[in-house]
Amino acid sequence: MVKQVIGVLKDFLIKPVKKLFLGKKKISSFNDLRNFVSEKSAYVSQFTLYGYLRTRMGGINFYKSLDDLEFQKSVNIARWNIYLVSVQDLLLFTFSYIYNKQDRNIITNANSFFREILEEQEPYGLAIELKNKSIKEFSERVERVNWHMGYKQRPFEKSCEALFIWAPIADQLKDLDKEIVVNSMDVQWQNVMIDFVKLLQPLNTNVR
Repeated sequence: MVKQVIGVLKDFLIKPVKKLFLGKKKISSFNDLRNFVSEKSAYVSQFTLYGYLRTRMGGINFYKSLDDLEFQKSVNIARWNIYLVSVQDLLLFTFSYIYNKQDRNIITNANSFFREILEEQEPYGLAIELKNKSIKEFSERVERVNWHMGYKQRPFEKSCEALFIWAPIADQLKDLDKEIVVNSMDVQWQNVMIDFVKLLQPLNTNVR
């Protein structure tokens, strides 16, 4: 059973999630910021998705379902879609915060920064079509975002909704869970926000 779980989980962003536990590195460059956004998004999206599935299905049923190819496919679709929206939310939050606290020129890098994160995920199975779709969505969000207030105004609303929408749970059951599911992810994001503020240093934008 343990081998089955490891076999399924290792195919999605396992490298970023493992790196997350090696310590909390100060954020002093674009490279540090990119790693922070990617790794935290991977952790939050996976932790909340798998936690929800185990809770709703029961631990034994969840692990047994990992043998089902259709279930694996559904989980794979869900985790990528939730991860991509999570990256969008966290990137907009961090850039909005830096825009207000440090450097207003940082927002000119938003789209290229997002593309770089997604390109790093291609070896882990991110489909080109999904990557391009997310890049388009993010570009549209950048055009609408209020950089002055973005980090204050429910910055993680869309990723919390994505968890609820994409989790492969029957709709009649899911409807009963919405508040709990959304709140469970929001709690994780609150911790990420606290970490970010603590770790952020004056950015050296020459180190990418």
